Amino acid sequence: MEMHTVKEATAAYSPEKGHSVVIYTCKFKPKHFREGVKIVTEKFPDAQKKIGQKRLNIFLTRPSTHELVNVSFFDEQGPGVDNWHKSEHRQEMVERLQDILEKPIDVQVFEVGGFAGIKGS
Repeated sequence: MEMHTVKEATAAYSPEKGHSVVIYTCKFKPKHFREGVKIVTEKFPDAQKKIGQKRLNIFLTRPSTHELVNVSFFDEQGPGVDNWHKSEHRQEMVERLQDILEKPIDVQVFEVGGFAGIKGS
């Protein structure tokens, strides 16, 4: 999956108030951090595309603690959170990560409550 700039990514899909957002936190074994980041940032978006989802993923990394956080916004017009969590494509990716994770992926489901864009002087 090709990575995009923020403008390109939000042009494809911009979340709206009320849309689902899921925060996935992956803590990798130290020696597998780079490999895990590559799988999540490249292969998970490919899997999302396979089930027809329109998504915005924001990937945050903290190398010092071997963590990656994916803040994933779901377009309400396509397959939702439950469809994604049950999809064989996601399950394949989760299985692929099992041996390199220090602990299971932490999954938290939220709803977009609003936005604040700040532009300094």
